Amino acid sequence: MLVYVLGTSNKAHTDATIANLSHIAPEWSVQLVHDYAAETLNEHLHAYDQPFFITLQAGDLLHSGFLTELSEHLTALPEQCAGLVYERGTPAARHNLPSPPLVWRTNAARSSGRPFFSEKDRLPFETYLLMDKVLQLQGAWSWPTIISLWWQPQAIHYPKWQRKQEEWDLVRPILEAGLAASRPKEEPSPAISIVICTFNNADYLLWSIRSVLAQSIPDWELIIIDDASSDNTKMKLASLPADPRIRMYTNPANYGKARSLNTALTLTRTPWLLELDADDWLPPDAVRILLSAANTAAPETSLLYGDYYEWTEGARKQLIFGGIRQTPAQVYPEALLAEALPIAPRCYRVAALQGIQGWMVNAPYEGRLYEDFEIIIRLSRSYALRHLSEPLYHRRIRNSSITHQHAEKYADWMKWIKKEHTVLPQGDGGDSRPST
Repeated sequence: MLVYVLGTSNKAHTDATIANLSHIAPEWSVQLVHDYAAETLNEHLHAYDQPFFITLQAGDLLHSGFLTELSEHLTALPEQCAGLVYERGTPAARHNLPSPPLVWRTNAARSSGRPFFSEKDRLPFETYLLMDKVLQLQGAWSWPTIISLWWQPQAIHYPKWQRKQEEWDLVRPILEAGLAASRPKEEPSPAISIVICTFNNADYLLWSIRSVLAQSIPDWELIIIDDASSDNTKMKLASLPADPRIRMYTNPANYGKARSLNTALTLTRTPWLLELDADDWLPPDAVRILLSAANTAAPETSLLYGDYYEWTEGARKQLIFGGIRQTPAQVYPEALLAEALPIAPRCYRVAALQGIQGWMVNAPYEGRLYEDFEIIIRLSRSYALRHLSEPLYHRRIRNSSITHQHAEKYADWMKWIKKEHTVLPQGDGGDSRPST
């Protein structure tokens, strides 16, 4: 039997599990899994020839009767069962989070093809690696649950800042649907174009795309504009499954966000364009709710926007959930600029974008920075903006983003836009359209 020991950053816990296994089951092979667990699992499982393997967390301990109990369970395990889930204590101790499997049937783990386990760029949190696999296999395989007196799971302690239950509740629907979502054999007639413009975002891009595939309705097309990335974006995009709703284009040179969005504008075949940053993602019902609002929107409505979930990326790329951020029911340009107020999601009426000739490429910094503020201000001069009072977007805040790297340029850009456009103080006008 091969045993993978995950979560090995704590040396004391790791040493305790290794010593325990060498005493209880010295004939088992033990593989420590450090960073990037999926890569290790996928590499070893490719040539593994035993019917089962085990995943333990560092600090887990087995007692003397575990081997006999395990042998009895495996002998009686039906062929349609993918393995065994051993409960990690009481629900209260688990914070109501699901227990991942302890024992895996090798054929089940390999049944969905390679990579057997989702690599880190297809997940926002690698801690959900095992549960992601369980959700991939649900429907075709079952998982009996065992309550055993013969194993002692390491107690899980989450820091106060980590809102684990909320985190899981928000991520789970995408894990459930993202890979299993049905893909049409023929190109559908989309009602909305989702546009991702990406530059060197290979580590984030596939999760963003996965959230699109997880949408609860299929009436969308996805246009991906690769702005001449120099990382492995091309390889990541090539790994996507064939889907007639997805179109990909690569700029011959790095043109910047505004020109890339204008390229997407010329390619869209729908009346609405939803902008999705490559490091952000969508809740599964985002497209359904936006399209429902679009169907009742007044003809002069140029932008649908809502509230959003905020995530802050730490120094080690860990994500910290900050809760729901509410955006104003009315957007005034002066407040938008003064507060650098994020607006997300941004779902534009294509005819309105075309009416103002799309995004400005002759703005300061060639439209590479603050293009979202500029176009919202320009739209608000002639069109209405409509707020939807529910969270429809997941926004990631990271220090490595282009905007954060050039934060010192915002003051000069703001002087330019105030001079370029007539911006009235907040409150003048009575709706989201200041006078021109």
